[in-house]
Amino acid sequence: MTVYVITHKPFDYAKELPSGYVPMMVGANKNSNPLNYLADNTQDNISDKNPEYCELTGLYWMWKNSKAKNIGLTHYRRFFYSKSIGGRFAMYAYLILMGNKVKPALISQLDEWLNEYDWIIAHPEDEGGKDLWIQFKKANHEIDMQHTRDVIAEKYPEYVEAFDKVMHSSSWMSPYNMFYASKQKSDEYCQWLFDILFEVEKRTDMTGYTDYQKRLYGFLSERLLNVWLEKHKEYKIKYLTVFKTDDLSRRAVIRRITNRLGITKGINH
Repeated sequence: MTVYVITHKPFDYAKELPSGYVPMMVGANKNSNPLNYLADNTQDNISDKNPEYCELTGLYWMWKNSKAKNIGLTHYRRFFYSKSIGGRFAMYAYLILMGNKVKPALISQLDEWLNEYDWIIAHPEDEGGKDLWIQFKKANHEIDMQHTRDVIAEKYPEYVEAFDKVMHSSSWMSPYNMFYASKQKSDEYCQWLFDILFEVEKRTDMTGYTDYQKRLYGFLSERLLNVWLEKHKEYKIKYLTVFKTDDLSRRAVIRRITNRLGITKGINH
């Protein structure tokens, strides 16, 4: 049972990780790995695709190489809290009250939940905008979302209804590509996900894309995890609140909220 903590650089919080959390350096063919974290450029891998696939080069490594019975993915700054108290603003309120008394869920807790649930994922968040399709095209290229739908229609037509529902019904989704599940269920998802993304990649021309927009497949997969789970209604889902390690003080949270609300010093309305 392992949670792989995806990172592109050494991080201080690695010293505080519970047992069973394993840091993984992604993009390891280019990114320095002075602390010798597990690297995504060993065995069967797609490490070279990291600028476009983001944490998915770690997920691909997990799919192809991990032998863990249960498996999960988090980020070097984002972790599952041990309780479900809501989305990011609920966590902000909790941190204001509790300070930094927030720790990642223990592997034993996650495994216990898998006795009742099939997937543990991030609590849904409102991404803004009318729906996820419109939200995506605000900062990215709509043609890439259309290519994704086309590929699903060709390869997995039984998923089109779920895709359309997720993309057009609201602006809410479970973000970050974070999860914990059995290796078997994770493998089934990865087979589907990477089959779609590799075909979308063949149809994509990134000429003129910004570095942000080139992170395309990481962005698409965030949405596709929600499509997968929408289609598989037979799965029981446990939602957990996510916290960020750089928001673990009252001061940091207040700064985050005021910045989000556009409140700055010297401006009074």
